[in-house]
Amino acid sequence: MNTEEIIKIAFELGNAIAQSAEMINLKNQQAGLMGKKEAYELIMRYQEAKTQIDHKLMDGLMVTQQEENHLDIMEQQISSHPDIQNLLAAQEQLENLMQAVYFAINQAVSGDCSSGCDSCGGHCQM
Repeated sequence: MNTEEIIKIAFELGNAIAQSAEMINLKNQQAGLMGKKEAYELIMRYQEAKTQIDHKLMDGLMVTQQEENHLDIMEQQISSHPDIQNLLAAQEQLENLMQAVYFAINQAVSGDCSSGCDSCGGHCQM
């Protein structure tokens, strides 16, 4: 199989992932969150605060306990917000799919199904 054929198959895999239930769910959750002003603003405020702290750390400046506490409180608010929980769950589902795809590719490339066919679902045909 030549490089062009491999790239074509990779493109087809990318299209299949883009059409997967996991990706569609994630896109729906993202779009839905844009309409949820409270959740969206909470995420934006958190990202801004996190970026400021990250910049301080990169510049070698001290981060105050108050800044750390503020960020912790915002993380708790984010993790307990139902709309954001739905988005995070959708992201996790897509990440699990991507890890499974990577694992299957890695198993096929290495030819290593040493842990048995259960590890790759029998798809490696080893």
